[in-house]
Amino acid sequence: MRVLVIEDNLGIQANIADFLEPDCVLDFAYNGDHGLELALANDYDVIVLDLMLPRRDGIGLCRAYRSEANLQAPILMLTARDTLEDKEVGFAAGADDYLTKPFALRELKIRIDALAKRPKIKNASSLNCGDLTFDPADNIVSLGSSSKPLNNKEGLILRLLMEAAPNAISGETISYRIWGEEPPNSGALRTHIYNLRKILSSLKTRCEIETDRSRGYRLKERSFDE
Repeated sequence: MRVLVIEDNLGIQANIADFLEPDCVLDFAYNGDHGLELALANDYDVIVLDLMLPRRDGIGLCRAYRSEANLQAPILMLTARDTLEDKEVGFAAGADDYLTKPFALRELKIRIDALAKRPKIKNASSLNCGDLTFDPADNIVSLGSSSKPLNNKEGLILRLLMEAAPNAISGETISYRIWGEEPPNSGALRTHIYNLRKILSSLKTRCEIETDRSRGYRLKERSFDE
């Protein structure tokens, strides 16, 4: 397992190296610019990213990596900021998991192992489902000449549904990608799904979000006889 650790605290770097080196091939970067350079030049299984970095902070690095990398590794963000709002910003920028400082090295390893099992995301300038096109860079969904802007959460949900289609993706997986381990309430995801359904309906697309009570949600194109 190859892991990139982007962390400016040399003491934390040393502790991570001592704990992970028996099981991982590790690369380290001290600042955000060098971290992004390594992340784009190499194929990593997981990227461990500190939020506060010299030259380029973790949020900016995360956004740039998600925009520029062709094959994208999961990102575990490290930070002393532990409010729900801080986590929302991190997940919206493209983080896959969030670990607050101080942390146990064993927990870090558990989270890295879990993230490494996820399939890497292929970056695409656009995603399609039937007659529907989604631009993940600008969060715009369109059908022909008609288009609608999405907010960050709606865009992430649609991207996950399109990447999984025609298979279903669980509500728990979607919630985790948006809010991590602390979703605001049980109805928050349903509200975003409802709003996204209204937007798709306004475009008069044949693609619709179907609820599978045992598996979650799927994006499905209705046949012409429906």
